Amino acid sequence: MEAAGEAVVYRDVWFGDVWLAGGQSNMEWPLWRSADAEAALAQADMPGIRYYDMPKIACEGGETRGSESWKVCEPKQAKHFSAVAYYFARRLYEELAVPIGIIGCNWGGTSASCWVSENVLASDPELQVYIDEFREKVLRFDEAAFRIEDAIHQAKVADYVRKLEAGLTGAALGSYPSPTPFSPRTFQRPYGLYGTMLLKAVPYALRGFLFYQGESDANRPITYEKLLKGLIGNWRSLWNDACLPFLFVQLPAYGMQGNESGTEWPLLRESQAKVADEVANAGMVVALDCGVRDDIHPIDKKPVGQRLAHLALETVYGRDTKGTAPVCRELRMENEAAIVRFEHADNGLQADGDELCGFEIADASLQFVPAEASLCGDSVVVRSERVKQPAAVRYAWANFPQANLQSAAGLPARPFRLHLDGSRNRTDW
Repeated sequence: MEAAGEAVVYRDVWFGDVWLAGGQSNMEWPLWRSADAEAALAQADMPGIRYYDMPKIACEGGETRGSESWKVCEPKQAKHFSAVAYYFARRLYEELAVPIGIIGCNWGGTSASCWVSENVLASDPELQVYIDEFREKVLRFDEAAFRIEDAIHQAKVADYVRKLEAGLTGAALGSYPSPTPFSPRTFQRPYGLYGTMLLKAVPYALRGFLFYQGESDANRPITYEKLLKGLIGNWRSLWNDACLPFLFVQLPAYGMQGNESGTEWPLLRESQAKVADEVANAGMVVALDCGVRDDIHPIDKKPVGQRLAHLALETVYGRDTKGTAPVCRELRMENEAAIVRFEHADNGLQADGDELCGFEIADASLQFVPAEASLCGDSVVVRSERVKQPAAVRYAWANFPQANLQSAAGLPARPFRLHLDGSRNRTDW
């Protein structure tokens, strides 16, 4: 290329598919901290995979974390890639034989409200609460007290990082210090990272979005359905493509600091499932079996990344990969038993273990009790001596459930609750 007598030479130019990987810490989680990091990095010499880590900017004019450049997939640089995105890109690259680029646009500890425009939140009364709460905190903000709290917090973070770099894990490492002290400039403010990070990726041509988030919104699990739908529509409008693929991860099992039987996460998983069912070109991978009771950050990211890749290969690239998890679609009663039929179970269902578990059944009182469950082709027969007239069934309905239904290909079944009255409102039971 020549201009005004000078030659401009572009080198190392690749043409392929680019995906944006958004979300919070489980998407941000680096490859070097994943369960099989050593083996993965030994094989991470794939120049056809490139990664761009969007610089983290909490507020305009504030500190910038990260550098602006594409990184080649080789061991020294790949260790800092999102582990989920790396496994996703690697599987696509192996299957499609075309270059795969990932734009990492994520930040741990963030609500989905951080990644949407102010208009998305302000246009719905249920979502307006994110703005109202932030503004109330701003009114009560004490700069002097914040400086003291922040200094203490930064010291704790520095200690955590030292332990992390020393290779400590588990109880010796502890959890990342939280919560972050509040200030009007916090990276956790609503619609903040939308402006300081996401918009800077527009209008880079994308093949689709990857999203792993929801942990920070478990306090409003039912509202999350609207929030995620708003985010998807918002992001697609930025790229001027109402059908741009949006693939996301359903929250795995987690003990919620001793509240294993609680319902915050199953309700949020239900919100995610409804989005997958009701939004065109949105797909969800089930990661229930990837969870860890006492750690919100499961370190085995390989299954999650590969499941996203298989779902993309099936739904975006038209490959026969059977990347969709079994989904309950029909409930009927027969001889005092409930018959639950599943889609995406063409080759049958199986239990990951000796006996099928995780099912509960209830009559019209909706007092659920543990149930016996047996396999029958693409269906599960659920019954209990305590329930003679079944009215509802639920599966894996707890923050950290004991549940083991999966497809013949080994994909875990999607958690659900289903009533004979299919129109039942989510808040009624």
